[in-house]
Amino acid sequence: MKDIHEIVAELVEEHGTNDPLELAEALGVMVELRDLGGLNGMYVQYKGQPIILLNRDLEKHDLIFACAHELGHHVQHSDLIKEPFLCSFKVFDFKDKTEYEANVFAAHLLIDDDELLDILTEGYDVLKAAMILEVNPILLNIKLSEMNREGYNFDTSWSTTRLY
Repeated sequence: MKDIHEIVAELVEEHGTNDPLELAEALGVMVELRDLGGLNGMYVQYKGQPIILLNRDLEKHDLIFACAHELGHHVQHSDLIKEPFLCSFKVFDFKDKTEYEANVFAAHLLIDDDELLDILTEGYDVLKAAMILEVNPILLNIKLSEMNREGYNFDTSWSTTRLY
């Protein structure tokens, strides 16, 4: 069975992009901007059509992350949808396996390994690296944790300690 990193790498290679909006279109997933109140995004299927609903009030980097997260649900969890929808009420809910997997998918999609390694070799801490990459520091920490599973040894504690 392929791990999430392999799934993302294959998608990026096949479609030539890591942009979640472009990937959604390539995979036949409609993306709509809506007023979702406090909810960042939602993955739904309506009459068999997969749809990612995104909060139209999000800043661009949050919108991209929400789309990547919901795309992760489409790629990994569309078979779990027995209810009319699968929502991301708590994006960084580490107790819910499907939410964590969607976050891992987003982390691998939005954060390139080589670019991250280049930034880390320059001596930046997690917060500064997240700012450079324009990603949430929690998402970056997820990426680093996943890279540790692949053999790296990054300090994923919340500190300003250099990671590399």
